[in-house]
Amino acid sequence: MGMHRASIPVLMLALGIGIGVAGTHLAGRDAAACGPVAATGPDGRSGTPPAAHAHRPAAFAPPAFSATRPVAGAAGGTAGQNPTADPEPDTDQLLKDLLTLAWNDRRDMRDKLEDFLVEHPGRDGIAIASRGVFDLAANADVLPDHALQALYLDQRDPEFKRVLAQVASMRGDNSLIELHAAEAATGLHAATPGERQQALTALARTRHVSAADLAAPLLRDPDTGVVLDALLALRASGNQRHVALAERLRRHPDESVRWLANDVAAELRMLSEHARTRLDDDELAAELPPLPLPPADGPAQCGRAAG
Repeated sequence: MGMHRASIPVLMLALGIGIGVAGTHLAGRDAAACGPVAATGPDGRSGTPPAAHAHRPAAFAPPAFSATRPVAGAAGGTAGQNPTADPEPDTDQLLKDLLTLAWNDRRDMRDKLEDFLVEHPGRDGIAIASRGVFDLAANADVLPDHALQALYLDQRDPEFKRVLAQVASMRGDNSLIELHAAEAATGLHAATPGERQQALTALARTRHVSAADLAAPLLRDPDTGVVLDALLALRASGNQRHVALAERLRRHPDESVRWLANDVAAELRMLSEHARTRLDDDELAAELPPLPLPPADGPAQCGRAAG
């Protein structure tokens, strides 16, 4: 009986050691799956040391904006499993850096936009630069008219050039938007209907009446899809002067063309003959390239355990 009582503490001690070892093993396995846990400071906040959150200059080029993004599975793992991977780009911070003229930076806004597009050549970079130009539409001191013209002539991306021309039109200069519409209209003479439709879509996005004048002849195109896109271009860029063109298609043999023609004529009838001779900021805002989405939250199972 004495031996049995003496062995109870020993058994309890052994059981405690076993549970501790099992818990350590499970915690180590979870830590390996979720990556390193951020250190917690004396104030209860978690994250990297303050030095890691220092403000990054505008010249910083995040990998998500690079033309060559990391490929999943490269270098022995996927990007989502690499604990040392750079964080997702902060669109708001990049835009703020782009639009800030620092006292120790001798570049003007034209130079900053050109440098930004060199460092961020992808679609995300075009979207951020376009938003920056739109935000400066009413600030000709920071982005003067001659800078818009120089950027338009120097750049190659059609979306960015369209935004530059539209901002110039908002300021009262239609020369760039008329030039851009003429350049987009070269595809209207393409042999394939698909290419003609692409040109009509580009014209519609200008939201300027000069595009409607160029799209009007394709209302007589033999391809029904081209006729429908020509009507859409008329609705997006035309005014009351183009009502009669849409009404002529009310007797078109295709029912979808007749329906859209009635709808377009009704909308254009509500506009004046001077509408869309100068860009409106709301219409331009609707045609801006979409900004990149914010980074998604991490997996829930890798967060701090409850309790």
